Amino acid sequence: MPQGFIKPANRVLVDDFSGQGAVREFEVGANATAAKMLPGNCVIVDTLAQNIKEAGAKADSITGVLEVGPTNKLTVAYAVGDQARVLQGHFIAQIRLKASENVSIESLLVSAADGQFAKLAVGVIGAQGAIIAKALEASNVTTIAYILAECWTSGFEAAAAS
Repeated sequence: MPQGFIKPANRVLVDDFSGQGAVREFEVGANATAAKMLPGNCVIVDTLAQNIKEAGAKADSITGVLEVGPTNKLTVAYAVGDQARVLQGHFIAQIRLKASENVSIESLLVSAADGQFAKLAVGVIGAQGAIIAKALEASNVTTIAYILAECWTSGFEAAAAS
């Protein structure tokens, strides 16, 4: 019997810690880029309440991580106006790691451009983005990789000293 977590074939959610994570529905907003609304990417609120779009690099907080649509596959993006399933709370998921990102187990992750995830970089507090995940497997490939990560949507970035 395999040990640890197994990546499902057509689902992002791996473990929701017995109800501490939730799947909620949002509408893909008018400002979202449809090609970037892929399962495993992180999303933020668009200009209207209950509307989402892909997160940018070093977001201060995120709304959640896109889950696969009920009749779709892991590689199918949501279109603008679609009802999108979003994971929120504390959960383990397979997330989309930015290409050529060198992470090891336990690396802390922030949002990258296009809603992907990236390793937390050394930098000035208030300019690094909120820590939104911790890698559960290592990766150093030249393409976007789906890796297992422990995610949480309650993280916020610390403000810089003023």
